[in-house]
Amino acid sequence: MKFYIKKFVLEKEQTDCIIIGIFESHDLLGSADHLNKCSNNYIGNLIKSGDIAGKIGETLLLYNVPNIVSKRILLVGCGKINSLNRFYLRKIVKSAMQVINKNSIKNIIFSIGEIGTKEFSTYWFFRIIIRSIKEFLYDFCLINNIFKNSINLNSIFFNLDNLQDFDIANISLKHALAIDDGIIASRQLSNLPPNVCNPLYLSLQAKKLSEKYKDNINFSLIDIKKMNSLGMNAYVAVSQGSKNKPYMSILKYFGNKKNNKVIVLIGKGLTFDSGGISIKPAKNMHEMKYDMCGASAVYGTLIAAAKLNLPLTIIGVLAGCENMVGGNSFRPGDVLTTMSGKTVEVLNTDAEGRLVLCDVLKYVERFSPHFVIDIATLTGACVVALGNNVSGLFSNNEDLFRELKKASEQTDDKIWRLPLFKEYEKELHSNIADLSNIGTGKAGAITAAYFLSKFSKKYNWAHLDIAGTAWSSNPKKGATGRPVELLSQFLLNQSEYNF
Repeated sequence: MKFYIKKFVLEKEQTDCIIIGIFESHDLLGSADHLNKCSNNYIGNLIKSGDIAGKIGETLLLYNVPNIVSKRILLVGCGKINSLNRFYLRKIVKSAMQVINKNSIKNIIFSIGEIGTKEFSTYWFFRIIIRSIKEFLYDFCLINNIFKNSINLNSIFFNLDNLQDFDIANISLKHALAIDDGIIASRQLSNLPPNVCNPLYLSLQAKKLSEKYKDNINFSLIDIKKMNSLGMNAYVAVSQGSKNKPYMSILKYFGNKKNNKVIVLIGKGLTFDSGGISIKPAKNMHEMKYDMCGASAVYGTLIAAAKLNLPLTIIGVLAGCENMVGGNSFRPGDVLTTMSGKTVEVLNTDAEGRLVLCDVLKYVERFSPHFVIDIATLTGACVVALGNNVSGLFSNNEDLFRELKKASEQTDDKIWRLPLFKEYEKELHSNIADLSNIGTGKAGAITAAYFLSKFSKKYNWAHLDIAGTAWSSNPKKGATGRPVELLSQFLLNQSEYNF
C-alpha cells in the first residue's frame, strides 16, 4: 500500500472514493463545498434532509454523485467547527477507514485538510492522520510463521490545496511511515510466542537489523560467558533456571552526526517471566511473553532512526533473558554481587527486571552517555498507580525529563513523572546486603525505580515503566508498540527537527 500527497481536481479524479468532512452546523468548507457546488447542491440537500448530522465519526457513503467522476464520496462527521483535537481526529480517521475496509475499496483520496488548519500545523495534521490509518490497518496474524495482511487497500492519496505546504507535508509523511515501521516491528516482535521469541531469537533479530542497515548500525553480543567475566552476576542469576541462556545485544547506530551526544536506550527483554520460585499466579501468565516489550521498543526505535537517518549516535541495548523455575533457579534469600560491586539481597525472584537492568546500567557507563533511558515492563504497581494509558517516568535530570515530557505531549503518548525522594531508600534496606530487590509493599513502582537509580548516578538517566501501556488485554490483545513513537520523537527533537 502506497501513500501520496498531491493537489487534485477532485470532481475529475477517477478513484474509488473521496473522503470529505462535514460539520454539525452543516457548513461546508473547502473540498466539501467545492464538490457540493459541482454536484449542484446534491450533497448539501442530503445533509439538510437529515441523512447525516455531522457528529464526530458519523459516516454516509454516497454513490454516483452527479458531475463527480469518483465512484463514491464518503462524508465523515467532524463535530463542531474549531473543536478538533487529536482524539477526535483519530476517531474521524478510524470511522472512515472502517467504511473503506467494509466495502473493500482499493484506492481513496482523503480531502479533509480544511477541518484541521487552525488546530494543527500541516506537519502534525498529516502525521496524526497517517499514523491513525496505519494503526487501523495493523493486523497481526501468525499462520505457519507467515504474516498476512487482510486489508484490500492499494493506495491512499491526500489532497493538498496549498502547494506551499507540499514539502512539509511530505516530510510529515516520511516521518510517520518511518516511525510506523518501527512500531510495527516492535509489535510483531512482542506478539511472537515465547517458544519462538527467546533471548537467542531476540539477539538474532538485532543482528539482522545491523545487516540490513550495515552502513549505520553495528552489532555486538554479550553472551553468558562474557557476562560472567564482566561480573554481571545479577543478570546471569535471573536466567539460571532456564535452558535458554541470556544474550545482551548491543546495537550502535551512527548517523551523520551534528553533535557529539551519545544517547543510550536500554530495553528490558524478559522473553518470558514465570516469576521464578516466587511464581506468578496461573491466570494471565501467558501474557508474560510481553515482558520483553522494552527491548522490542528499543528495536523498533532504532529502525525508525535508521530509516530517518538521524544525525545522532544511539546505543540500543536489548537485555534478553528468561526467568523460569528449575533446579538452578536463583532463590529468595540469595545475595548477588552486581557488576557495580553493590550487593543485593533477593527477597522476591519476580522482581527480576531490576536485577537485569542494574547490571546493564553499569555496563553502559563505558559509552560516556549524555542521556540514558531504560524502558521496561517493570512493575504491576505502576499499572495500579497510572492504569493502562499512562507510562511512569522517573529521572535524575531535569533537562532529560523536559525533553521526554515534550515528546510525550507532541505524540500524545502519555507519561507521568513519579518522585525519587530520599525517603524511599529505607524501603530497600537489607540487614546483610547493600540493597534488597523489593520494598515493603508500598509504592512499588517508585521503590523499583529508586533501586535502578542507585546504579545510574554517573549520567543523566530516565526510567520508563511501561507495564500498563506496552500491551492490551482486551479481546484484541496484543502489543501496542508504545513508547516507540515517543522515543522516536525524542530523537527527532534531539536532531533539531522542529515542526
